Amino acid sequence: MDRFWLRGLLFPVLLAAIPVPANAQEMRIYTTVRNIGAVGPNEETPVISRTVTLFHAGKVYDWVESAREVTVFEPARHRFTLLNERRRCVTEVAQDELRQYLGLAEQEAWKRFETATGNNQQIRSLAWLKFQLKPEFNASFDQAKLRITMLEHDCRYEAEGQAPPSKGVVESYLRFADATAELNAVLHPHAPLPKPRLLLNEELRRRDLLPVVVDLKADLERPLHLQAKHEWQWMFLPTDRQLISSWDAQLTDPTRRRLGFRQYQQEALSTEVSRNR
Repeated sequence: MDRFWLRGLLFPVLLAAIPVPANAQEMRIYTTVRNIGAVGPNEETPVISRTVTLFHAGKVYDWVESAREVTVFEPARHRFTLLNERRRCVTEVAQDELRQYLGLAEQEAWKRFETATGNNQQIRSLAWLKFQLKPEFNASFDQAKLRITMLEHDCRYEAEGQAPPSKGVVESYLRFADATAELNAVLHPHAPLPKPRLLLNEELRRRDLLPVVVDLKADLERPLHLQAKHEWQWMFLPTDRQLISSWDAQLTDPTRRRLGFRQYQQEALSTEVSRNR
């Protein structure tokens, strides 16, 4: 489940700089995702991921420092480019290609659902699978708290939002969030399928809200409770521009290995397995 949704809170010392106009849609999001369901009362919740997301010049740079990996989304070209600094490799994948992979994965999941029978534990697992394949939420909205709640049986999504600084910011962010939910479902085999998150994004879009805190709870064999905290900044830090310049240089560096998407994915999985042994 490690990169299901997205981002959080943490800022180095802010520079004395002129804020970027919001209508330029150049923005910074720091996200922390925690596994709240993994601990008992009064225990510190483990961090699953910390991510910096930078919107700049029509692209979105999504950086996971622990993995030394940046994902670059180009909405105008409907394309992702992934760079792994540790493995010195690059790959590209079009959104249409991702959706083909995703369609195949969903077909296999439906086969599992339709042919499975079993005990209560398996039934709960099947309910979770069906929730991912065909979520049917009952949605409500608390105007005073800007909170969206979406319920389906034992699964619950909640999102606390904030108003954007200018028109178009919500759509820019959610277009990226939609695409990233699809990418993660294909790139990471244990990540949930994207449909529940896409429905939440539609509610955010309809209310014209940016997410600040997003909670996902599910009553499974081991109860699931994930929480993402996002903090939005309308100016870059000095290091952000340096990072973008470094990534752009590496993406065109001929010494970086150019891999097909599936090969890139297999290498990433092999590295992860080796690290966890």
